[in-house]
Amino acid sequence: MAENKVIVIGAGSTGSFITHDLASRGFDVMVVEKGNIIGGTSGRFHGMLHSGARYAMNDVRAAQESITDNRVISEIAPFCVENTGGLFVALNDEDISFQGKFEKGCSSAGIPIEKLDTAAVLREEPFINKDVKVAYRVPDKTINSFRFITSLLLTARRETAKVYLNTEVTDFIKEGKDVKGIKLKNNSTGETGEIRADLIINAGGAWASRLVGDKLGINSIDMILSAGTMAVINRRFTKNIINRLRDPSDGDIVVPFFNDSIIGTTAFIVDDPENFEIDKDDINFLHKAGSEMIPVLANYPVYRYYAGVRPLISAGEDTDSRKASRDFRIFDHSDSDNINNLISIVGGKLSTSRIMAKEIGDFVSDKMNVKQDSKTDKIKLFWPEISRENIEEMSKSLRLDKNLLAELMNESNGKTYSDVYSNTLDILYSRELFN
Repeated sequence: MAENKVIVIGAGSTGSFITHDLASRGFDVMVVEKGNIIGGTSGRFHGMLHSGARYAMNDVRAAQESITDNRVISEIAPFCVENTGGLFVALNDEDISFQGKFEKGCSSAGIPIEKLDTAAVLREEPFINKDVKVAYRVPDKTINSFRFITSLLLTARRETAKVYLNTEVTDFIKEGKDVKGIKLKNNSTGETGEIRADLIINAGGAWASRLVGDKLGINSIDMILSAGTMAVINRRFTKNIINRLRDPSDGDIVVPFFNDSIIGTTAFIVDDPENFEIDKDDINFLHKAGSEMIPVLANYPVYRYYAGVRPLISAGEDTDSRKASRDFRIFDHSDSDNINNLISIVGGKLSTSRIMAKEIGDFVSDKMNVKQDSKTDKIKLFWPEISRENIEEMSKSLRLDKNLLAELMNESNGKTYSDVYSNTLDILYSRELFN
């Protein structure tokens, strides 16, 4: 299958899973990421591995995809996941009015829920608002995205994929209507070069539209860039993820992540995923909203806050980012823009990244006439157990410097979102890129 060479642009959760999926099918695949591990949206979210219940009332397909990947990712990467559980709670009559809609949506999406006795909820979660009137248990979980994406890339490496971080696409190689490859610059060394391939997959997330728009004039990807602010309290008060029983809205979730409580989120439209300001009023609002669910939060200051940009699919000029689907879409630019050998994938979320990778892997396999099914729902992701005794052997088998390998493993412990991103500059040596 040597002629089936594919380049994936972007090593967030989607691009990393696509790389793993294609490599496991036997494709000659490489992934290029301009930053470091979790340097983009995958490193700026609230840490949830969604059950789908959050979307069940208004976005059933995204809810179905979420519960499917919730189960699969928990099986193939248990070292990334904490099975916190989740509670949807009603605190007033307006919240209570959503019971029927919530139950119907979860039933339609195949999401198991359990209505709980409020006394039992208060015993399980002593810090929750004592006025809780209704509560439902759902299979929400948390996921360490640094460890998750690192394990995807290490697994893809074992499947012979090539992985390059801190390597930016400066242009596309275009001959007539055909894209033949990419021009690159290594941001660590300044080295430049070009690589050719049979197919390019744009998995740039919030940067996807700008990447092909600036360099190829493609304007068919209509996206909403919805930034979501999160506020972090330096203490954990709950076992479960606490959700407000209502349509998705601002300040309706508290996520226990490691030893922190992450309150989310807001939603505001931005033009540039790298240059926008966080409104301090949003932080105060989140703190107050989180305290309505867990009153003790009001006694602790917000010690950190951050925002990630959701790459959502637009449904027209008047699309409300809260109402925009969390589903995804594949663009074949030979159909939409008369440019061959280029595909983009937009939308989705980390919680559905395996399904996204499978769908685009199936699409690519059909397009390139390769008869290989996806196996990613069965392949256990690789996570090495490193010790002083085996690090030499592990580094040789992974073809990684032992100090670099140790740094990857150490940094995955206690990693929380919006912390300083990985000090690890490259999973591969920069000099290997253009050999």
